[in-house]
Amino acid sequence: PRGFDDGTILERLRRRLNRMPRRVSAAFERRAAVVLPLCNVGGVPAILFEKRARNLRAHPDEVCLPGGMVSAGDDKSIVGTCLREMEEEIGGIEDDSITVLGVLRCNWGEVHHLTGVAVTPVVCYIGEISHLDLKPSADEVAEVFTVPLSSFLDRERWVKREDFAPIFVGGPHVIWGLTGYIVDRFVKDVLASYALELPDEKYYESDDD
Repeated sequence: PRGFDDGTILERLRRRLNRMPRRVSAAFERRAAVVLPLCNVGGVPAILFEKRARNLRAHPDEVCLPGGMVSAGDDKSIVGTCLREMEEEIGGIEDDSITVLGVLRCNWGEVHHLTGVAVTPVVCYIGEISHLDLKPSADEVAEVFTVPLSSFLDRERWVKREDFAPIFVGGPHVIWGLTGYIVDRFVKDVLASYALELPDEKYYESDDD
């Protein structure tokens, strides 16, 4: 299987992201950005996640996406912020394989309610990773792992409760909070727009040992 290496899939995702309506909202002082890293694992489309280190003061041991706060001095754009953070947090991703597809336009009011920060998710394709020796930054990341896209399309693997972010329970680790919210929005607002045929599931897991 070719997965995302079938260029028509990436182009369809790019078009869908670019067509999402812009959301007008109040300005927020605290801005952050995260990458939603699409990848192939043995030709199977998947999303790459991090599991935060246990010694971190904020959200230890939780699943998250690569990213962080916008640095006014270092970052020229939101895309620059999340790509810089991903490089700092996960070593081994090949720079020339990264393709920025677009911004996932979420409701900033909902995101701010979850985190207290206005977070912009940037969808990227980072290539085939099954042959890579990914090296999480031990100070921040306990391990990295993937979940096949087909798993997220199975609604039985989600837990939905009113006034709470969606919780995904169908992978190696529970995905909840802001990360669960972003993945759920990507599934409903982007993936659900297309009848994508996704191959059988494969997982990638790596830690810093």
